[in-house]
Amino acid sequence: MIKFIFKVVCTSLSLVAFGIQASAFELQTHKSPEGHGFSMVRMPDATQTFIRFVWRGGNGFVSPGKENIQELGPVMMVNGGSVGLSADELVTQINALGGGLQIYSKPDALHGLLIGSDTNLVHTAKLLNTVLAKPAFDPRWLRRFQRSYVENVTAHLKTPAGQAWRSLREITVGDHPLRQVWNATPVENLTTITIEDIKEWHHRTVTAGDVGIFVAGNADIEDIGAAIDIALRDLPRTSGRQDFPPLVMHYPAKTILIHRPKSATSYILVGGPVPKTYAANQEAREIGVGVLGVSDQSRLVTAIRKELRAAYGFTAWMDDFSRDNAMLYFQGEVETAKLEDAYKTVRETYEEFRKDGIGLIEFPFAQRLYKNRAAGMLDHPRGVANLLVEAWLSDRSLKDGLAYPDRAANLARDAVNQVIHEDFPPFSDMLKIIVSPVQGSISADCVIRDFSQAKNCR
Repeated sequence: MIKFIFKVVCTSLSLVAFGIQASAFELQTHKSPEGHGFSMVRMPDATQTFIRFVWRGGNGFVSPGKENIQELGPVMMVNGGSVGLSADELVTQINALGGGLQIYSKPDALHGLLIGSDTNLVHTAKLLNTVLAKPAFDPRWLRRFQRSYVENVTAHLKTPAGQAWRSLREITVGDHPLRQVWNATPVENLTTITIEDIKEWHHRTVTAGDVGIFVAGNADIEDIGAAIDIALRDLPRTSGRQDFPPLVMHYPAKTILIHRPKSATSYILVGGPVPKTYAANQEAREIGVGVLGVSDQSRLVTAIRKELRAAYGFTAWMDDFSRDNAMLYFQGEVETAKLEDAYKTVRETYEEFRKDGIGLIEFPFAQRLYKNRAAGMLDHPRGVANLLVEAWLSDRSLKDGLAYPDRAANLARDAVNQVIHEDFPPFSDMLKIIVSPVQGSISADCVIRDFSQAKNCR
C-alpha cells in the first residue's frame, strides 16, 4: 500500500527481502503449541518468512514530559543489546543467519518484526526473544541515545522545514500529549527519561498477551508456531498499554509567517484534514495525492519547479497522525525572491486540481502506475504482512486488507474526481505556514519568529 507517513522512528538490524510473483492467497488462522493465535498467508515461492507482532494501544500511562519514551524505548531494546549478548554480538549473529529484527513504536501500537528463512526462523526467534524479554537497558546506551536524539532535534529546528512542521503541530495538535511525541520539545524532557522509566514502559508494553500476530512467507506451520512461542517466551501475560485521550486536530484557516532572518531560503507548508485513514475512499484519495504532488510529472512539481523555476521540488502527501486524524499537505523549499509567486501558484494549482480532478488523458497513466505499485505489495512477504497488520489496526477484515490491489485496479476516473472534490479541503480552509527571511514577503494573519510562539496563532 502507498503509505503517507510523516514520521516513523524505527531501529533495525539486517533486513533482507526478495521479490516473488504474486498469486491467489489463502488466508489461514492457526495456533502455536503454546496457544498464540496467528493469521497467515502462505507464499511457497518466497525465500523468507515475515512475522509481525503488534501490541495494540498507545502509551497513555507515560508521565507528562516523558512521552518520547515511545521512541527511546525501541531504540534501547534493539540497539542496546540484551542480557549476556552485546549489541555488536547481536548484530553479528543476525547477519550470520541472514535474518532481521525490527522494533518501532507508533501512536496506536508497538510493532515488532522477525525475518528468517525456513532453515533459520527458530534461531532468529531466539535472538528476538533476547531483545523482547531481556533487554540490557544499559545507562551508557541511554545517555548516548539521548545525546544523539537531542542533537538531531536541535539541528532540525534550525531548518525551515523543522520550523514549519513544528509550528503546524503546535497549532493543529494543541495541548494533546502526542504533540510532545512528535515535536520532542522541550528537548530537555528527553534527558529526564531514566532507565527506570524505560523499564516500566517495557514491562507494561511488551507482553505475551494482547498481541496481534501476522505471518507471510514460506516456512512450515510447525516452525512458525515454534518461532512465535520462542519469541514471546518469559514475557508478562497482561498488557498495561492504554491509549492517550482522543486526538481532535484543529486547522485554523490562517496564513502564519515565521520570520527567520538567517534562513537562506523560504519554505511553504500547507495542511488540511481529510477523512480518517482507510475510509471507503482511501484508494481514490491516494491516487489523487499521487497526481497532485508525488512524481516528477505531478501537478505541483510541474508548476513550481519546471514552469516557475522557484524550487528544486514540491511535494504533496497524505499523513495519518492517528487513525481518526488524517491530513493532506503539500510542501517545499522555494527561492525567497519568488515566494509570493510560488505561493500563488501553489494555491491556483491546487484549487484547479480540486475542482477538475485528474484529466481524461492523465488518468490511465496514473491508474496504471498506482495499480502496479499496489499489486507489487503482494509480490513480497513484507508487503502482505503489512496489509494484514494495517487492516487489523483499522478494524477491518484481513481479507479486506488483502483486496487493496483489486480496489486500486478498479478505480474509475469520475468516482476518483468526485472524491478529490469532496474529501480534499478547500485551500481557503487549510493552514498555511510560510518560513521566510523577509518579514514582509507575504501577507499573513500571524507573524512569529520561532515555532514555540505558534500557539499564539491558534
